[in-house]
Amino acid sequence: MRAIERRAYLRMRDSAHVTYRAVTVQQTRARSPEDLLELPEAFKLRKDIYKLELEARELQREIADKDRKLGSFLHNLNQRVDILTAFVANDESPQQANVIDLSPAGLSFVCNSLLAVDTPLVIKLTFPGTNLAIADFARVSYSLLSDDDNYRVGMQFTGGDIVTESLLERHIAALQAEARRRRLQQY
Repeated sequence: MRAIERRAYLRMRDSAHVTYRAVTVQQTRARSPEDLLELPEAFKLRKDIYKLELEARELQREIADKDRKLGSFLHNLNQRVDILTAFVANDESPQQANVIDLSPAGLSFVCNSLLAVDTPLVIKLTFPGTNLAIADFARVSYSLLSDDDNYRVGMQFTGGDIVTESLLERHIAALQAEARRRRLQQY
């Protein structure tokens, strides 16, 4: 698949808590995103749990197809782990999640301040309803005034972290699969 086709295919609308801060290029070279944002260890826990959840999802589906009781038990167990993870790793304020357009290469969202193009940022994304939490470096690609006096900001991830990109690809693929399942259930 060509790069442009792949990029368009791996793009999805989602909601996430977005936190960002301008940094210098020197800071991006010297420190990790987690260190610059002073994130607790529980933040890394969310990312690790989400990775394990994605790895087990297909296997759990196969088990449920063969043995409904065991599949139900595993689903229940997974929900309990999700609840415990959310409790232990709860680092979110009660702010409302932003609607974002997400791809493994970056994101866009609406914010209330103008950000200069090419500004280096450290960004934190937490996705409500999942254990996925990501911290990465980004660069502002564009900042456009919208109709409601806010700004549509586009950011490109620059951290180069293969694990983060892979988690985002898998998260987007899971969102797309869920949307397909919902469409099929409507018919």
